[in-house]
Parts: sequence; C-alpha cells; structure tokens
Amino acid sequence: MMNDMTRLTSLQGLDLNHLEPVDTHVQTWTTEAGTRVQFVEARGLPVVDLVLRFGAGVVQDTDKSGLAALTLYMLDEGSDGLTASEHAVALERLGAEVSKEVRLEEAVLSLRSLSQRTLLDPALALFGAMAAKPDFLPAALEKVKSQTLAYTASRLRNPIVQARSAAFGYLFDGHPYGNPNGTTPEGIEAVTVDDLRAFHRRAYSASNLQMTLVGDLSTTEAKAIAHRISQTLPQDWTALPPPAVAEVPAMTLHVERPGASNCVLLALPMNVPANDPQFLAMVLASEILTSGLDSRLMTELRQRRGLTYDVSSKISAMRSGGVFMIEWDIASDLVEASKTLVGTLLQRFIDEGPTEAELEQARHQLAGELLRNVAQNKRLAGLLSATARQRQPEGYLNGYNAMLNGLTTGAVRETLRRRLDLRQAVWVSVGPTVDQQPLPELPDTD
Repeated sequence: MMNDMTRLTSLQGLDLNHLEPVDTHVQTWTTEAGTRVQFVEARGLPVVDLVLRFGAGVVQDTDKSGLAALTLYMLDEGSDGLTASEHAVALERLGAEVSKEVRLEEAVLSLRSLSQRTLLDPALALFGAMAAKPDFLPAALEKVKSQTLAYTASRLRNPIVQARSAAFGYLFDGHPYGNPNGTTPEGIEAVTVDDLRAFHRRAYSASNLQMTLVGDLSTTEAKAIAHRISQTLPQDWTALPPPAVAEVPAMTLHVERPGASNCVLLALPMNVPANDPQFLAMVLASEILTSGLDSRLMTELRQRRGLTYDVSSKISAMRSGGVFMIEWDIASDLVEASKTLVGTLLQRFIDEGPTEAELEQARHQLAGELLRNVAQNKRLAGLLSATARQRQPEGYLNGYNAMLNGLTTGAVRETLRRRLDLRQAVWVSVGPTVDQQPLPELPDTD
C-alpha cells in the first residue's frame, strides 16, 4: 500500500517515537443495500471527497478482454438522459471534479465537491447517475473503443509497461491477472452495448461496492449520501475472489525493441496478501532497497557505479497472488552483467536482512508518508479506500507507526527468507540485442 506514495527523504536522525501520532477517527457501517462505508469527518475545508471502489476490475472480464475497461470509460459518455457534453458542463459549473480508473481487481470512481449544499447535492446527483444510470449509447461506444485502442497502443510503447506485461503474462498465464493492461484489440472490437449493460448490472451492484467519504459533513449527512447512492445502484451481486495462482518455473524473457538502452525487470512471486502481518515487512524491505539515493540498490547501481539513473521496486499484492518487482534502465551491452549484480545484491539482502540503521530510516520515511497523506482529505480518502480494498482491520492507520516500530531486523530477514526465492525469478529485458560486456571497473576512490 505505502510503497507507491511520495517519498520523504529528510527524516534521518528523527526518533520514530517522537513523530506526531496518527489519530484518525474512522466510522464504518454497511448500508441496507450491502455497501461497505468508511467516513471521516473533516471540518477544516469546505470540501467533500467521495470514492466508490467497485469489484469491477479486469479480473471480472468475460472472454472479451476490455469489457471492464470499456464499461468504466462509458459511464460519463451520457447518463440519465444527459449527453456527455451536458454532464461535463454541469459538473464544471458546480466546480466538481470526477476521476475514474480501472485496475486488475477494481474500478474506481472519485468525486471532489465543495460541501455547500447548493453545490454538493447536484454534484452528487450527477455523479450518482453516472455510476448507476449510464446510457451506453452505440455511437459513444464506437468513439470510446477507438480512444481505448489508441491509449493502449500508446502505453505499450513504454518499455516498462512492455516489461511488466511480459512478466505478468508469464507468471499468470491463463489466469485473470495475466493481462494487466486489461484489454486486447480483439476483445475491444467484440464488446457490444448489451455486454456493457449486462456487466454493469452485475459488477456495479451496491453489494459489490466499498464507499469512502472524507470531508465537511456530519455523520447524519454522510449516512444519507451513502444510502442515496447505494439505493440507486443495481442490487445483489458480489464478486468472488479470483482463482488460486499456479506456480511457474523461473524464466528469462526478452522483448526486442530498437533503442539505446534496455529496460530490465526482475519479478518474484510473492503470495503475501496486504492484510498479512508479514506484508509490512515486505514494504519496509522495498523501501530499504530503492527509496532514495542512499538506498541499497541506488547506492550500488547509481552512486558507486554510474550504471543507471534510477532503480525502483514495486509490490503488487492481489487477493490471489502477488509480485515483487525491481526495475531499472541500463546500457544494452550491460544487461546480463547488471542482472547478475542485482541478483547478487538481492540475495545478500535476503540472507542477511537490513541493518538497524537502514530499518530505522525506512520506518521514518513510511511514517512520514502516512502523516502527509492523512493531513490531506483527498489523499486520506484514497488511502482509506485502499486499506478497505486490502481488508485491513479497523484502526489500521492509527496503529501503523506502532506496527512499523515493532518490526525488527530479524523479523524482516525472516520474512524475506520465507517470501522471496530467486530460484523462481522471472527476468525480463526490453530493448535491442547486442553483444554483452562485463561491468566497468569501479572508479578508484583513493
């Protein structure tokens, strides 16, 4: 959860116990229609942030890959009798902002509105109609199909997207997780208006929704909003967890692509759900490896050797599996040598674990990130929505710093040894094939 947030890099020397404690009062309930709701009353700004997280992601696609994405993209292409243009103009006049995103396991709709009732009420009406009563007009579908194909093709020109797609395609071959981009040209072409309507009736059900409200509202007002939205949605369908993920042997993959460098990715299966007690240790490990110029891999690959500008790590924790990834760019003739170096450094980290100093700095950085995010309503809404998706226990945010402080170097080392195995490594490179060279000699530091 935390490893994707903006970093704090100036927290060295602080004592974690002296950081401002987090005290976020989160109210939770379930509406009559089965929608799970979180609410934080925040009176500092006259703003309301609302996040709707449906279990309507790519994994719910049928054999028409792209159905989940197209359904989400079509929601603001006309709803409840308003055209797409009329809908957009009405929101703009109210000063409201709407965003949407489709992911592997969910589709997310967000609204930010001023809390003044003469502005909030019509904004909620427009937003609710978009989620519950889309028109799904044939002409709009053809336009959105064209836009989606162009967007997907554009993304796949990005080397890191190509690398991740290849890694997921191999690790999750035949599984719904196997297409992280969520579309194929054939699937998009096959989707009809009837497909959209049938998918919406299921996946956009109130009982398949987790709702988060943060802002200038009373509890009574928040409950009225939650009730109002959940009652207008389709009813009585809930997504089942994806099937279990099968193990696959280690593999080396290469995607040929012209250019001056290669993008390299190391992917390791990591079946650690985000609500597993060991997940936070994995987040700390990722922080130690690549967060900041003095992290382990940045120190070795950039600072000491000048091999790359950046190296990053990423944790993808899904309901039925997960992946730990390390990514970097490298000169094309140093791909194999850099893979050997990163593999050696990672294995040493797994065997030995972090130092106390590394662990303390990572704790500071993650605790600081949390403080920054709970201090801003929009970020807090997104964070609460993410913790709900991860099925974290109540009070998770308030206990986060204490959990960080309770993790020892030994506990992190034990988690790494149990959860990461380089014998299962999937290596992916994207770039030109050239003759390989050894790493340059380290510069003389005397």
